[in-house]
Amino acid sequence: MTELTVFFFRHGLAVEREMFAGSDSDRPLTAKGEKKTQQIARRLLDLGIEAELILSSPLVRARQTAEILLEVGVAPELIISDLLAPSGSLQEWLRWLSHWRQEHAGALMAVGHEPNLSHWAELLTCGKALGHIELKKAGIIGLKIPETDPLGNSQLFWLTSPKLLLSGRGLA
Repeated sequence: MTELTVFFFRHGLAVEREMFAGSDSDRPLTAKGEKKTQQIARRLLDLGIEAELILSSPLVRARQTAEILLEVGVAPELIISDLLAPSGSLQEWLRWLSHWRQEHAGALMAVGHEPNLSHWAELLTCGKALGHIELKKAGIIGLKIPETDPLGNSQLFWLTSPKLLLSGRGLA
């Protein structure tokens, strides 16, 4: 049984809801959020983290994050998908993933939102969402997802905050 490497990447720092007059789906990254996301993307490359595809939520802050990852070279391709929107379903995403992995062997970078990404990681690794994982903005979760029966049988191999990635401490 082959495992697929999937990275869940939470969008970067965005304009606060209270400070934004438009729709929540249109909230962009802040200038600081863009800069930190660029730094983190470059650090991922330094660590040898690359993907075959970036799949991103259509919300502006996630799409901007994914575009930064693409520009820096974390992956050569970007697809925008409602599967990673806050209303997205893990079951629907897993169906998409099952089809995608039939033709692709490289890693996938999935850019989305909380609490979805943390809950999905817990469901994939523990079989239930316990609320014990918190993914910070521009943080990353690395999972090894088996080809069959991924719920409760996936392996969490990486959970890193943006602060640790930017400090570079403990990473070699």
